[in-house]
Amino acid sequence: MAYRKTTAKDTSDKRPPNLRGGKLNEVVGANLDKLQKECDWTDSQMSNLLGMTPTNYGRIKRGEHGLNAEKLSLLYYSLGANLNRLVGNDNAYALIRKPEDSDATEFDFENGLGNLIIDIQNTEDYTERVNKILHVYNEFGKMLFKLMIPENRNT
Repeated sequence: MAYRKTTAKDTSDKRPPNLRGGKLNEVVGANLDKLQKECDWTDSQMSNLLGMTPTNYGRIKRGEHGLNAEKLSLLYYSLGANLNRLVGNDNAYALIRKPEDSDATEFDFENGLGNLIIDIQNTEDYTERVNKILHVYNEFGKMLFKLMIPENRNT
């Protein structure tokens, strides 16, 4: 049996001091409050976007609970939140991303839908395929609901 030499890896916490010791939720909550104010949204609108009750949203803003990747993804795509600033508290970034190119924010619906259908078709497991279809159906319903809110209509 050959001898394998192991090298020590630096596993120390490299986060800034203000993000250590369970303080990440407090930082994210404070940044979420700033994001909400910058977007001029109410607590109710933010909790609806994140799919939670206003009480749970308040707990996140106070730093009692954290945001999961699903909710961070919603903030990123729906409000243009800069995750480096929101989670990392890196002041080198603005809280809301500025699009570099005006065309970059447009969604190519035809290609996006085609890629989604191909992904579902290539899923081998029947249950996983059904879950993907139900997820798309559910998200589409939420999108239609948001479009039907009177404040989102142009007329």
